Amino acid sequence: MDISNRIIMLLGSNKDAEENMRLAEAELRDYFPRIAFSTPIYTEPVGTNYNTPFLNRIAVAYTSDRPEEIIVCFKLIEQVLGRTPSDKLIGSIPIDIDLLQWNDQVLKKEDLKRDYVIDGIRSLSAK
Repeated sequence: MDISNRIIMLLGSNKDAEENMRLAEAELRDYFPRIAFSTPIYTEPVGTNYNTPFLNRIAVAYTSDRPEEIIVCFKLIEQVLGRTPSDKLIGSIPIDIDLLQWNDQVLKKEDLKRDYVIDGIRSLSAK
């Protein structure tokens, strides 16, 4: 099986954050056997709808999937963990998983500029 595509993802939660992060990690490990996670870090929320800190972490994985397939996987995991379309409106996110980069293709440029994202990627590159 070809697993030559390197992906970088960002996980975030501000609702039962530690438990939802643990559950998301387990789901992602099932889908991506070659995955590594950064140390989780609490950050201040970005955006007007959010009032509570987010627990965030970076993950790097290798896969044969295309970006579209990966995003479908992320959305399914979010739904399994209780994410609904209205969560963003009320500022309560059980889990959010974003595909930041697929190989050299940057998909979420602004997120890649955040200090905690840069630090997370750097920590995984050092392993």
